[in-house]
Amino acid sequence: MNSRDIEFRLAVIIASALAVLFVAFPETDLWVSRLFQQNNWQWLLTPNSPLISMPYHGLPNLGRALIVGLLLCWLSSFIYRHPMLKSRRFFFGFLLAAAVIGPILVVDAGLKNHVGRARPAQIEAFGGSMLFTPAFTPSHQCERNCSFVSGHVATTAFVMAFGWLSSAAIRRRWLLASIAAAAWMGLVRMSTGGHFLSDCLFGWFATYFCLWLTEWAFLQLSWHREAIRSWRRFPPLAAWLPLPTREPGAQWASH
Repeated sequence: MNSRDIEFRLAVIIASALAVLFVAFPETDLWVSRLFQQNNWQWLLTPNSPLISMPYHGLPNLGRALIVGLLLCWLSSFIYRHPMLKSRRFFFGFLLAAAVIGPILVVDAGLKNHVGRARPAQIEAFGGSMLFTPAFTPSHQCERNCSFVSGHVATTAFVMAFGWLSSAAIRRRWLLASIAAAAWMGLVRMSTGGHFLSDCLFGWFATYFCLWLTEWAFLQLSWHREAIRSWRRFPPLAAWLPLPTREPGAQWASH
């Protein structure tokens, strides 16, 4: 069993344990939100603080710019014959596919528009007019752009994609960077009553498992090796990561 297998199984165990916790003890979300609700959702910082407003307003624009940039780079690799663009076609393709599948389709178009969970600041327990809904429970308290899961956290968690196909050591660094960045974004969103703790935790897991789904799709289409070759050519990773004789995940191809 290699490090990626161990990592995946550990993630499944942690995500499952957290799901059981929030389903069995839904008041956990209320207890954590109540800590942030002190002083009218200004327990940590005021909503106008740059540390709160800049990540909240800036991240969606950054996400859209990333999608447009990846799409342009991917399309350019077919239009122009520049060897640099062509050699990195699968690098751009993998990132673009992962971004579309995870934060856009599964999180924004799927969970946030269909689970129907009201945000902390909107529920009766914190002065709103809507009812509290436990995590993973479908509801009609909200129609669109609802609380479960956090789109900001899911987008921030996408940082891990840049090291997804790298060696074990580099991959771990990107995963840790993703966890740290997502933790800060979760703190930003919870501090203003925008999300529950479970929204933030499973926002990260949504992106994580969608990256596995994207890699699986590339394997089925026999694109996995090309993606890794392209990944190794991308500076500054090229200087650190020689192309392995057997790419990560190759053991799945025969199953």
